[in-house]
Amino acid sequence: MKDANQVSALLGVCIVPQIIQEIMAFYDGQEELAIKEFFASALYEKLRDPETGLWHLGAKALAEIYLGEARGEALEFPEEQS
Repeated sequence: MKDANQVSALLGVCIVPQIIQEIMAFYDGQEELAIKEFFASALYEKLRDPETGLWHLGAKALAEIYLGEARGEALEFPEEQS
């Protein structure tokens, strides 16, 4: 299991930039808005927590989960996260 610092580094370097690229079309290409909204999301709060294991999911899967949240759908995660 990764600790909070390891997850934070992984998110900042690898995962979040890829998610932002995936969700920018939802925000009409407005990168700043996409970043702001993603960091304010419930998904991001859960993603930051190493206990959830969500950092194991790929950027495309996480982007789809986020877009569901942005459309007002309940957060749904795959059964296996480790």
